[in-house]
Amino acid sequence: TVFVTGGAGAVGSCACQIFLSYGCKVVSCAGSNEKVKWLQDLGIKAFNYKENALDDAFMKFCPKGIDIYWDNVGGEMLETTLAHMNNFGRVVCCGMISQYNKAPKDRYGIKNLFLVVSKRLKLQGFIMSDYNTEQTVAARKELIKLISEGKLKTMETIMNGFEKIPEAFCGLFTGKNLGKMLVKI
Repeated sequence: TVFVTGGAGAVGSCACQIFLSYGCKVVSCAGSNEKVKWLQDLGIKAFNYKENALDDAFMKFCPKGIDIYWDNVGGEMLETTLAHMNNFGRVVCCGMISQYNKAPKDRYGIKNLFLVVSKRLKLQGFIMSDYNTEQTVAARKELIKLISEGKLKTMETIMNGFEKIPEAFCGLFTGKNLGKMLVKI
């Protein structure tokens, strides 16, 4: 079982669909019913984290625990998810959107990191710049193949006008987008 946070964003939706294409059971969360419906239409088990307690949602959607956690959110979501990880699970830390705009003293401190040891979890950051040209080309070919097979679908939120750039940028941090946030100039 794979759990992906921010599943209706550009990165999260790609991660969900890639895992799904490899035959994984994929569960995700999003902050609106519209986003949840879009994920469900893609074949992903999804729930609205604003309307469901995370522990309860995990008991419903991941009763056997989580093997892979693709984290785009961090903070309390990361802490709660660690408690539901299976032994030897993997946590891919791709983003910490819930923490970016907080002063260091206000950032959420994960209180159960001891679970990394007791559950023998592997946590690793993920940044595209770590990959060389050959790896990037291979990944691009795989993504194009998934798109052509209809296994990878994209969604865009488009705002019109140069003056909308600040609003669009801020909207990324407050969940105003479904899929990729774009500004048409």
